Amino acid sequence: MAKASKYIIRMAGVQDLPRIETLYASVTTHHFGEKRRAPLMQLFYEHQAYRLIVYDPNHFTSPLAYGEFHIYPNIPVLANDLWLHWLSARFCLDLPLSHLNTMFFNFFICQNEQPTVLKDLVTELFYNEHKVNFLIVSRPPSSLKNDAYEAIQQYGQTYYPTFSTLSEQRGLPSVIIINRRDVMPTISFRKALPEDNDDIVEMIDHEEPQLRQKNGDFYIAEELLDSERTGGKELIIVAELAENIAGLMWLTDKLDVELLATNFHLQRLGNLVRCTPGAKHGKVSLEVISTHTKPYKELYTESTLMSKPLNGGGSVTTMSSIMPPHAPPQDEFELRHSQLISSQFECIYDELRHGQHYVKAVHELLEISFDLPSGEELEDGGNTVEYMKRASSAFLLKMFNLNPKVRLEYTFFFLSAMFSAFPELDHCLIRVPATSTLSKSQRELIRFFLRTAHRPNSSVSDSLYVAHRCTLFGDLHLFPLKRSELEEIMSMLRLTTIPRKSAYSERDQESGISWVVSNLISPEGSQLIDQIFTDIFNNEETEFTCYTVHCGNSVSRTIVGFIVLRPFTDYYALSRKFYLPREEFHLTHRRGEIVMFKLHPLFQIWCDSIVRSVAMQDNYRELYYFHHFMGVSLPNDLMYNMMPVEPRRVTRNWFPQNDNDGLKRQIDTVDFPRINFFSAHLHVVCHNLLPSKHMGIPHPLVIVGFSDICRAFLRHIIFGWNTKDFANFKRYNCLPLLDITVIVPHGVVEAAYDSDFSCSYCHGSKHCYVSIGSSIPFVKDATHRMDLRHWVQFVPGNLVAIDRTEKVLRLSDSCNIHYEKLLLLSDIRYGLRGEDPTVAMPYNYSAINYRLDKIILYHKLQTMIDRDNLCTPIIVYGYGMPVFECINFLVTHGCQAGDITYVQPHIPQVSEHILYPREDAGLDLILLEMVADLGIEIYLSANYRRLIYFPNHTTIESVEFQLIPSRKSITLNCDMFINFDESFMCSGFERILLDAGIALENRKIIVNADFCTNDPNIYAIGQYITMDPSPNYQYTHTNPQECAEKLAFILNMQGGSTHQRFSKVNMFTSRLPMNYQMVKIVSPQPLLMGQITNEFMENMTTYQDGDFCRVRLNHKMFVMEIVCVTKKKKSLLFLEYFCGRHVALLNNMRNRWQSGWIDNFLDYFEQPWTELLMHERFQDLQLKNRRTLLAILLMDTTTNLYKPENRKSLEETQCKRLEANLIEFVRTYRKEFVNEFALPEEWDAV
Repeated sequence: MAKASKYIIRMAGVQDLPRIETLYASVTTHHFGEKRRAPLMQLFYEHQAYRLIVYDPNHFTSPLAYGEFHIYPNIPVLANDLWLHWLSARFCLDLPLSHLNTMFFNFFICQNEQPTVLKDLVTELFYNEHKVNFLIVSRPPSSLKNDAYEAIQQYGQTYYPTFSTLSEQRGLPSVIIINRRDVMPTISFRKALPEDNDDIVEMIDHEEPQLRQKNGDFYIAEELLDSERTGGKELIIVAELAENIAGLMWLTDKLDVELLATNFHLQRLGNLVRCTPGAKHGKVSLEVISTHTKPYKELYTESTLMSKPLNGGGSVTTMSSIMPPHAPPQDEFELRHSQLISSQFECIYDELRHGQHYVKAVHELLEISFDLPSGEELEDGGNTVEYMKRASSAFLLKMFNLNPKVRLEYTFFFLSAMFSAFPELDHCLIRVPATSTLSKSQRELIRFFLRTAHRPNSSVSDSLYVAHRCTLFGDLHLFPLKRSELEEIMSMLRLTTIPRKSAYSERDQESGISWVVSNLISPEGSQLIDQIFTDIFNNEETEFTCYTVHCGNSVSRTIVGFIVLRPFTDYYALSRKFYLPREEFHLTHRRGEIVMFKLHPLFQIWCDSIVRSVAMQDNYRELYYFHHFMGVSLPNDLMYNMMPVEPRRVTRNWFPQNDNDGLKRQIDTVDFPRINFFSAHLHVVCHNLLPSKHMGIPHPLVIVGFSDICRAFLRHIIFGWNTKDFANFKRYNCLPLLDITVIVPHGVVEAAYDSDFSCSYCHGSKHCYVSIGSSIPFVKDATHRMDLRHWVQFVPGNLVAIDRTEKVLRLSDSCNIHYEKLLLLSDIRYGLRGEDPTVAMPYNYSAINYRLDKIILYHKLQTMIDRDNLCTPIIVYGYGMPVFECINFLVTHGCQAGDITYVQPHIPQVSEHILYPREDAGLDLILLEMVADLGIEIYLSANYRRLIYFPNHTTIESVEFQLIPSRKSITLNCDMFINFDESFMCSGFERILLDAGIALENRKIIVNADFCTNDPNIYAIGQYITMDPSPNYQYTHTNPQECAEKLAFILNMQGGSTHQRFSKVNMFTSRLPMNYQMVKIVSPQPLLMGQITNEFMENMTTYQDGDFCRVRLNHKMFVMEIVCVTKKKKSLLFLEYFCGRHVALLNNMRNRWQSGWIDNFLDYFEQPWTELLMHERFQDLQLKNRRTLLAILLMDTTTNLYKPENRKSLEETQCKRLEANLIEFVRTYRKEFVNEFALPEEWDAV
């Protein structure tokens, strides 16, 4: 946290326990508070808001001091929330103590020779808790004279019980209260002088050296002299600390309110003008453009798309309405049919791929009311806008710099000085240029501000941040909800826009705080809210608690938010799907669930203090919130301020016994949606009541594309702070910190997160082709159990050019995005190899690269089927498992088998050098027979040549193929052409790269071993790259998670190390015809040259009860491939654990199969022993075994191992050590296994 000249102060964790025990055992220490005896493991079972440890960086193992702070004392006599009431009634206190501005200093221990550590520890707390003004130390009665108590008394004031005499006070309890203003260093602020120029410029050079180069050495002095000469409104203030300049603020109240109101959404901030109730007001009307975001429930529903008017003039069912009056007879059918398809598909294709379907720009008339100057009247002339500018309630911070020797937490004190410079103004503004990179001090300052949204037609590229006076310095209070406040609470939830005059009291308008709710509560959510508040007020045994957050003093208070809590008892089920610590504290604390949390945006910076105080009321130690993608979720405005919970990185088999396993607890009084933690698509956030800390390396990064690798990379960066030992999870409320912009086509991200799409055939099943994904779980959970939009800025648009000279990306809507580092992650899966990038794709053409493509295909198919307009077959072209998955989708979603034609390209018989999960020659023949049995027409060895269009050039009439080896051409008519021919780079993107000068070879980007192109600022990874020089290992069709890890390491966005070769397995899952599901898992080839090809691998197969399994082994007996096809309705993702393992580790699988002991590999991999391999710490056990074996070999280097007796003795010793390691592993993590494993001590007991 802080670094002094001699020592470091930071948060302590469990890993610091040995050092703390050393400090406790030292005889040269003094302390106050209850000192525990060793062992101290129980120390971390008790909750503390802060555990601060002080140590010398040169002697890390010997700490100098340790302290504990919390909002209640470590005295188990009263309820935690009653201590301040008891102190106010028992002691002579004259201070305004509250749970939000007071903390207890519960314990302190320090080495005797460190007299200054105590004050540094106290100031460290005040630096990190800006709302805390008082620190209380409780001194028990009859306490002995103690150096620690004597030391703390010199910084505070001692208070004794009310009715006590001076002679009685020695035997009575007392409290020592430290006031913030008595211990914090004094900072003085003054106007800058011209003679300060050298010191100021030298300080600015640390963060913005380009200013000196641009403006010269004396630009500060010149500005000061110019402002003094012209009488300008510029105000440059410097801060002094210990006679040195500590910082600079450049302020001005010269603002163009009209410019800001027409370029930014400022209605909820009162448009930055004063409007006092009862005063004389003027009014200005401005024409503005606002954005209206369509609710997610209306994006992809059939009713929304079917209500669109069809092009072509009239109803589709009326053929004459789309026919020209004098069409030739021979062209009548073709013209009618082409216009019919065009009219049906154009609205679907254009609508879902256009930005106006998701966000619409609407012209509005903005009316701004403002105070008129005293005695002034509005005239008919143009003085109205001038009066509005005079009524501005804001000032602008033009420049802010902090001395690098000063703590970043000082920025809060600078805010106080800013508002003191303009006591009549309530808002402080910061404009950040789009191309600038914030310094550390500026980033620290920005967190106290609220970013405002641009209007669609904004001519200002800068970002605008706003802070309000009362949100920074107003007092906050928590109270239980009263029935009289319910109406105001409901208005916060359900109203989108509320007229200021009728909706708010007079004191609300004076404070300048107004509510605007951006998301409407659904009818289902409104019903839940009514049930919850009915239960709170009418049920004496309700489990819900509700608290309101007030801002103000005892005379005037305004409700700025509320929170509803309930107990959370399903931690064990949640931890099976999400990466959470072991259930260590189930007997010592409770967990709570945030049902709803509404808080004004300007007050969300105080999330930690509010949540900590609210949780104390109900004795909660952790608070969780669940956002249900596929159900009803009540609002939580503090999701950005809570720690995201990472889904498990690999899906584990939990051996579920029934469908009720993993269900969230229900109650009778409220109809909460049914949630299964194992299968539901949930976004989970948590607040562990510890200090928030932003984790990450905020390097500015721009990404083009939304491929699997892109999603894996974003997830990896967001959870880069998460480790196996949960070290950061247990010390901080970890908040991801990143600066990433992703450019994606319109609708791709919205479709990836859409959970309200409903298939009329699958009835909301998550196994529908539209909803199911084929990627690894690590990638799928990035959209199923995370919301990347919370931390990543997605910019919808189409890339048209890359300007490498200016480092700018140019989009089709004239938007320019600056980049420092650029990642090209836009490799697609399927497309036409010879497509013309200048011609739009026909409306009845489909290629499945994103979930949006599946949604469009579904609506096209349903449109044709519902209106009985399918005249010619649907052609499916391509090779691999995705083709058969699509055919299964067609035949199960209303399409007759006779209306489908499958064309398979010519597949050359060549040796396989790499393993590819999407293709399988062995299964292909079987699947072809299954498709033929369905009645689908099949053409084999027919390569695509060209598309033949109708006269309108927007619709495909037929497709021409060439048969191999005869080279004869065939032409097949079609109403829809679905293409699965692999082409990882589209022609349009290829043209953009060539124009930018990016080196390509055979339509692939040339990169080096670090995935860097010929431009050092542009990187690429995916299926469309080729390495130069070519490495001797597989680097395409690899695991997206591993690609993301390597990329993050290369970009210095994560620590540690990484191997150059790929080792993690890749997989593909799909639903096949006749109700089969399949999974293929492959391990990448570590070596390519000089190795036998894949067809020479050893195959082991089983077939039993409709379950087909194939396992392939390389010559070193490692499992390189697992294929499973079954009709069983169970998840097969857990098979990922067994690919890439040696057969000996899989319980001698090869020998058992050869002996006939394995009838079904699927059942074999579900045996209880496999649960050991699936544990997160199994890799640690393997590392421990390696160290054990290595130690045994190094102990005796003289023994001749060629002798059988010596080798046998060594093997016996090794086996005993390995068995001991395994038993210890099972003993340590036994509670985390579903199956029960017996230990040796239990057999001895029997």
